[in-house]
Amino acid sequence: MRVLTYNVHLWEGRDGRMDIERLAAIIESSGASVVSLNEVLHPVYTHYRESKPLVELANLLRMNWAFGESNRIVQRPGWWGPVGNAVLSRHPLVSDDNHYLPKLPLTQGRSLLKAQLELGQRQRFTIFSTHLDHAFEGTRLWQLRGVLDEIRTHSRDPHLLMGDFNTHTPVGINTRRLAPPVVRLLRNHGYVDAYMQAGRGEPSTFRYVWPVRIDYIFVPQMLSKRLVTCRALDGQLVEQASDHRPLLAELSWA
Repeated sequence: MRVLTYNVHLWEGRDGRMDIERLAAIIESSGASVVSLNEVLHPVYTHYRESKPLVELANLLRMNWAFGESNRIVQRPGWWGPVGNAVLSRHPLVSDDNHYLPKLPLTQGRSLLKAQLELGQRQRFTIFSTHLDHAFEGTRLWQLRGVLDEIRTHSRDPHLLMGDFNTHTPVGINTRRLAPPVVRLLRNHGYVDAYMQAGRGEPSTFRYVWPVRIDYIFVPQMLSKRLVTCRALDGQLVEQASDHRPLLAELSWA
């Protein structure tokens, strides 16, 4: 099973265009059967109409979808909409539930989307998708405790935690040696950073002044032996479609 996490930058590419077919092509070519999306506007409003790019993307990919808003509205000149996280799946979606994360004064609303999938023969698999604070590691740690509280009841069940955690893991020779506090906290709670265990290729998923990895797929210890590979996608289309690169992991069920 291939799983992908991708921040789609409010549907806007680096070229300023909203190109859903471009995003669909990237996801389709990855072979992912489950996708976590961050910075999803659903729906998108203008002064003239309402559109639903998330539904359009799911239809192009022939995937089921779930959305969880983050209790905030993003406004730009001429358009606006609620922002949150989404899950796309080629497997049936049994249920979905959205949880607001703890909020500190003057910080943005954030949430955790839980989507339960059916893989076959009544085998359930749960995907957790989140997007943590962009500014301060202390705020991210506060929010992460809310994430851990919500997923604790699934600690013995097959599940993955994916998304844009906004915590900077350096790339290059230090990527496996220096883990930020958010990653260390998850490690202490029994989660494996998929790239740290099975990473291949250049790992950066975002560029500030220099390339960093801020998008993650976390696997509970019970599934860590099933990890085959993890890599950031690249290429011209990827560089145009969003300010983030998607992160892809493969797990074996053989």
